[in-house]
Amino acid sequence: MKIAIISVCFLALIQTLLGLAVSLCRRKYKVSCGCPDDPAHILFRVRTAFQNCAEWHPLFMALMLVLPMAGSAPWTIWLNPLVVGARCLLVAGLVTEPLHKPNNLRVMGAAFNYVLALAFAALVLFSSLS
Repeated sequence: MKIAIISVCFLALIQTLLGLAVSLCRRKYKVSCGCPDDPAHILFRVRTAFQNCAEWHPLFMALMLVLPMAGSAPWTIWLNPLVVGARCLLVAGLVTEPLHKPNNLRVMGAAFNYVLALAFAALVLFSSLS
């Protein structure tokens, strides 16, 4: 369970740092709300990464904490660091490259994100039914 808690903390840290980055970019570029329409602008990219995390992190946090309670196999706890890694890949892909076209980090992070979300949901369901 400690690995799940640590992983949840890392997801919260990513979210908090992205929120801080959005605030700092707003201050630097004197934008009080919204953001420029340019996908290459750093505020656009950081805000997109923050929004993506706000959408996905609660789901992953819940699944990470529910999976052990559902009676899952002990090896499943090691999926948690994979989720954190996948989220870091996706965030790096969103923040470091202009968003008008996909990049490798973003594509890999998104693919792992979907696979791991489905795997977690299936594992929770399977574990709770057995």
